[in-house]
Amino acid sequence: MDYAVRGKIAIEADRIADELRSKEGSSKHPFDHIIYTNIGNPHAVQQKAITWPRQVMALLQLPDALGIDHPRVSELFPEDAIKRAREMKKALGGSGIGAYTHSKGVREFRQDVANFIENRDHAEKGSVDVENIFLTAGASEAITMLMSALVKDSNCGVMLPIPQYPLYSATLDLLGGHKVGYNLDEKSNWGLNMKELERSLAEAKAKGINMVGLVLINPGNPTGQVLSPDEVKDIVTFCAENNLVLLSDEVYQENIYREGDKFFSSRRAADELGLIKNDAIQLCSFHSVSKGVMGECGQRGGYVEMVGIDSEVNDCLYKLAASKLCSNAPGQAMVSLMCRGPSPGDASYESHTMEQKAVFEGLKERARLVSNGLDSIPGISCQPATGAMYCFPSVQMPPGAIKASNERGYSPDTLYALDLLQTTGICVVPASGFGQEEGRFGFRTTFLSPESKYVVDSIREHYEAFCSKYSN
Repeated sequence: MDYAVRGKIAIEADRIADELRSKEGSSKHPFDHIIYTNIGNPHAVQQKAITWPRQVMALLQLPDALGIDHPRVSELFPEDAIKRAREMKKALGGSGIGAYTHSKGVREFRQDVANFIENRDHAEKGSVDVENIFLTAGASEAITMLMSALVKDSNCGVMLPIPQYPLYSATLDLLGGHKVGYNLDEKSNWGLNMKELERSLAEAKAKGINMVGLVLINPGNPTGQVLSPDEVKDIVTFCAENNLVLLSDEVYQENIYREGDKFFSSRRAADELGLIKNDAIQLCSFHSVSKGVMGECGQRGGYVEMVGIDSEVNDCLYKLAASKLCSNAPGQAMVSLMCRGPSPGDASYESHTMEQKAVFEGLKERARLVSNGLDSIPGISCQPATGAMYCFPSVQMPPGAIKASNERGYSPDTLYALDLLQTTGICVVPASGFGQEEGRFGFRTTFLSPESKYVVDSIREHYEAFCSKYSN
């Protein structure tokens, strides 16, 4: 099991960071801090928390006498935050967020998720069942839970996009299942090709693999592409026709930057195709507070909403969730606040909207700056980052780098990433950790850091020196 995002390069970055904090070690390196662009962790790179959700969370954490019932509470908190905190404390049974909740999550919070999905997808009111929603410690926990239920033995296979977020491959390795890749087309901005899906499925079946599911990541991680409604419908139809459970990772649904692009959920596609009404699709959709404009990774809040999953399976998943008692209550509360923010006319509505817009516009500008900047470097090619938080450029490796990496027993892009880190203090993830076509090399970087321009300029300068160092 290998999880590249926190793998060899990140471990080395942490070791160097420890050295930089000491007087003796700080003189060893030509930089004074590590720039962590290896992981989508916005608050760790100076993104500010959105105020209103944190105000409500503060009131949830405080004892009533110091918070919602304090005689001067309205001097410190806006009325809509106080009102929402009272409502949420009531939903928590009056015990606050220090007590265990229902194993699926607080029902009223799950209802906020249900309403959010119906509004987002223009679905019929009441069509999303709260009993098909689990609140989890981030989307990752929900994904692991569903894959654990799906992969019953070592003959089971799940289709994964290549490249893919390594949580999926690592979880399949842990469960002993088969990773069945379908390649995204880099030349068409990491687009989907249905013939490639059919090829991958047919080859796996010919090997006797029991194909049980397909992972879709939209917007893409690490590739940053946004699928059109027709592409999503093609995937949903493919899964329905081949009896594959669709695991739809939609945690970047707010992070869409190109004019004209819009997020189109797998659930909406299934609904418009009539597959939900006809009970012809098995779909699990994931979302999280960690991404979007909230970036609340440390709160560990997420959800899965299931469609077409048999009630007996749902009961088994409940038992699996119950074995952990419940997900953390603060994370559940943050999911509720993500799904239902201030309403027009509320005291915090305008300021909340302005804060969200400011974060979004910053991400949008850095997506353009980093993807265009990397693509302008001779020897590096980078598709436009139209969504998510990442760029995934390809890098031409000089012959000496390939030779040196073979001698050291790791991939050429791992050698490159280590050299970049040790020279500049920039921590990226080797592309080999996400999967890529044979002969391709590269890396994944976020565009979250306010130092993004410096990152691009440093990569440009380092790559020239790297190519000279390993020219033969």
